Amino acid sequence: MSETTFPIVVKTLTGLEELLAEELRQQGVQEPKVLRRGVSFQGGLEQLYRANMFCRTAISVLREIGSFSFSSQDDFYQKMRELDWGTHFGVEKTIVIYSVAARSELFTNTLFLSQLSKDAIVDAFREKTGERPSVNRDEADIRLNIYVNDNRCIVSLDSSGEPLFKRGYRREGGGAPLNEVLAAGLIMLSGWDKQSNFVDPMCGSATFSIEAGLMANDIAPGSMRKAFSFQNWNDYDAGLWEAIRAEAKNNQVGSRITIMASDMNAKVLDIARKNIMEAGLMGQIKLQRQEFFQFHPPAGGGWVMLNPPYGQRLKQENLPEFYRAIGDTLKNNYPGYKAGIITSDISAMKSIGLKPVLRTTVFNGALECKYMVYELFRGSHKDHVISTRPKRKRI
Repeated sequence: MSETTFPIVVKTLTGLEELLAEELRQQGVQEPKVLRRGVSFQGGLEQLYRANMFCRTAISVLREIGSFSFSSQDDFYQKMRELDWGTHFGVEKTIVIYSVAARSELFTNTLFLSQLSKDAIVDAFREKTGERPSVNRDEADIRLNIYVNDNRCIVSLDSSGEPLFKRGYRREGGGAPLNEVLAAGLIMLSGWDKQSNFVDPMCGSATFSIEAGLMANDIAPGSMRKAFSFQNWNDYDAGLWEAIRAEAKNNQVGSRITIMASDMNAKVLDIARKNIMEAGLMGQIKLQRQEFFQFHPPAGGGWVMLNPPYGQRLKQENLPEFYRAIGDTLKNNYPGYKAGIITSDISAMKSIGLKPVLRTTVFNGALECKYMVYELFRGSHKDHVISTRPKRKRI
């Protein structure tokens, strides 16, 4: 096992950074630093592999392999070319480059930045070996991340390959499927204990239900993926990776909780059923065709997660009434439950008429959304506060 360490950045979604930092601590990462849409730390191959396997809120895991300042485009090209590319991968590997430029007067076009970076890498290999790596934009062996800020560049290898929200179980999506990483993060933010009832009554393609099922059974989010980009690196440690895969398999448990998922659309339920089968959770997630407003959850309390329409499926003037009906249904049918709701329509969300115990901003794709968690009970909020207030001892 290699003891070499290097800078690592794990990317995530807005609002999930603290969750990711805690997940990384649980995987042995020391002193993770929370960034905007990411977490950084110093680690080695073991921490990098574990982040890919176990972190439910991770989008991608980047390994920094070089950084430099530059004064011109020619200077950038030369310094990019001088990096020791052959240390990390061979000329026979295919590559793809993803570039980001911020506050840069020299690079206002990221396509040109990627092209110049590619030229430098190709020329470096050709000079040393007489051959050059090929570019494959769809299924590259090696994914490179070029980040330019002003006149400073950071070069990283993307160890994940395909983004980590592509767990491997989704064969089809519904009309507006929720990102798997976002779904997992919202469940974690809700405080679900992985033992209480879990209800997904607007399930769509069943992302909430499947992510909950993976959590309840301690199934690692990376365990269903067939390949990661780090397996194409020169220093890939197959023995270490197999040990981590075996650990993930041994960690799995047989949870007895029942997850209830329902939707009123029969076609959507067929999609959900296929995804649940791919995830190996068909015996645990109970599917039924039922409209939300007629659905009655199991007694005893628990958690309910909702990703209601944001306005695309319903006329705008109907949304406040629709959300008001959601609030009434939650209050009447779900006492003893906690409800997590994500929406981009903040105005309509006010019609729910419930007081959230958690309110945070997240992004569902390009849509800025609010995520609210509600504690549901019968009667007024004031009466609930009084009834649950600790009794003072009489003196």
